[in-house]
Amino acid sequence: MNKSKHHHRILVDLIRNKRWHYLGSVVAVSIASYFMFLVPTIGQVVIDRVITDPPVVSDSLLNRLIDWTGGAETLSEHLWWAGLAIVLTTALAGAFMYLKDYLAARACEDTVRDLREQLFAHIHRLSETYLNGADSGDIVQRCTSDMDTLRQFLTMQVMDMGRTVVLMCIVVPLMFMVSPIMAGVSLFMLPIVFTFAWVYFGRVKGLFQEVDEAEGELTTIVQENLTGIRVVRAFARQDYECEKFEQGNARYRDLNFKLIRMLSNFWASSDLLCLIQNGFVLVGGGYLASIGVITVGTYFAFMLYANMLIWPIRQLGQQLSEAGKATVAIGRIQEILDAPEESTSDREQDIPESVTGDIEFDRVTFGFDPAKPVLKNVSFQIKAGETIAIVGPTGAGKSTLIQLLMRLHDANEGRIRLGGYDLTEVSRQSVRRRIGTLLQEPFLFSRSLRDNIKFGRANASDAQMIRSTTDAAVHHTIEAFQQGYDTVIGERGVSLSGGQKQRVTLSRTLLREVPVLVLDDTLSAVDSNTEREILKALGRKRGEQTLLIITHRISVCRQADRVFVMQDGQLTEQGTHEQLQQVPGFYQQLWTIQSGQKAQFEADADAEPADLHRPIAPVG
Repeated sequence: MNKSKHHHRILVDLIRNKRWHYLGSVVAVSIASYFMFLVPTIGQVVIDRVITDPPVVSDSLLNRLIDWTGGAETLSEHLWWAGLAIVLTTALAGAFMYLKDYLAARACEDTVRDLREQLFAHIHRLSETYLNGADSGDIVQRCTSDMDTLRQFLTMQVMDMGRTVVLMCIVVPLMFMVSPIMAGVSLFMLPIVFTFAWVYFGRVKGLFQEVDEAEGELTTIVQENLTGIRVVRAFARQDYECEKFEQGNARYRDLNFKLIRMLSNFWASSDLLCLIQNGFVLVGGGYLASIGVITVGTYFAFMLYANMLIWPIRQLGQQLSEAGKATVAIGRIQEILDAPEESTSDREQDIPESVTGDIEFDRVTFGFDPAKPVLKNVSFQIKAGETIAIVGPTGAGKSTLIQLLMRLHDANEGRIRLGGYDLTEVSRQSVRRRIGTLLQEPFLFSRSLRDNIKFGRANASDAQMIRSTTDAAVHHTIEAFQQGYDTVIGERGVSLSGGQKQRVTLSRTLLREVPVLVLDDTLSAVDSNTEREILKALGRKRGEQTLLIITHRISVCRQADRVFVMQDGQLTEQGTHEQLQQVPGFYQQLWTIQSGQKAQFEADADAEPADLHRPIAPVG
């Protein structure tokens, strides 16, 4: 219940931002409702004053207007005046209904646009922990389908519900003023119709949520398969994935069918109730007119009044069901808006652009579960301009070091400083603007190579871009493409090889020219010659940037000023390549294995071709 109230409060807050548009829309629909009420009233007066013999005269504005224009005789000679009055009144009602729709649509579209922008910006501020556990397909569903459900509700159903309420507030009192007994007959079934719609709304609301969640699961399956379609093909799992989609699709179909069946039952039942109400008016009003309790004109007017009210009340069921869908949608959207953002504090400041690349980890401990830390009491200092290679087995905490340096997470214990600034006292954005990072999984947008490379520095010149691609050993590769730097690559850079993607993303990082450069296993997908070119280019910048390279290659470690060895979340060794290869431990083992592999490779390369085809001696 509290959650439901919370969601309704959010909806009220959204509407409040455009309250003047909504107020204008309410005023317009009120005026339109009054003109709609006048249409049957004109018919009533004409029937009673002109057609009925003897005429029935009442003290009303329309009767006085007839007297002012010459009386019933004149009107009977010019009966087309009544038709013209009905046309003009209907036109005025239509004009104000148009104004209502315009103001409501303008307010609703602006409201949804603001909410969509707020949601998108919030997603970019979500904590790394939340994003790691989030289902991207479900988030897409909430940002698209749920947002569209809310937009339709605000644009159409809210104002229709308002129109129904206004009709009740304006037309019902006027009906009692005309004839209390006929007003009672005409409104006899309205409480039943409304109660039926309200009960239906309560039953169907939960089903709307199930349908929405089923659609989100289906969206996730489609998105995952589009992204990983080559993996599916590589493992020949098309049939399995199609069967998985069929199961999700069948569930979505069954829930939708159940929903449609409930809707059909409601429409059929509500139609019956509305027809019964019309029957009451038709029979009851006819009887009252026959015994002289009401006039024929009043009988005619109330048949139209009843239809003016009963069908909007009946539509209230649809509007309430849409309100149920909108409530579910705003609830799912609000779950994202309530998700924790990256923590900030009022004392945070921006790191100046002139900050140096000095890095210090002071007794840093970190873990998602404090009882099982990923990093344990890690301490080291890196001078500006140093090149540091970080090695260690999988799961040793190498990438976690980089995530903490970028403030994707904050340390549980200890301090991390960049250029002397404690990272917990500076804004995350300013930290990331001073660090160029290339993570293990290179990501490229479905844009041109030029746009991808300039992503982090849009104002860079083409000369600066070419220098960065040359340093990343990918310039000549790009030039060989038919459209060069204007080549549009597929989603996630799918049209490029693994090595090409890594080099393009490396050039994007190099273009930023920041004081700290981090390469997280970046050279794993490039051959030894390309690696040598990249290391040579990075060597030319030695001393200009602090360079951290997570690697498994001894050839990279030999180029570094120092090597850090991480094992089980601890910094177990550090020193130069020459120092560590003499000390028993992980690095020495790595050096021995890779040196042996190199020697074996060179020996195989020097073998005579005849040796490769020498026949195998039979066993025994």
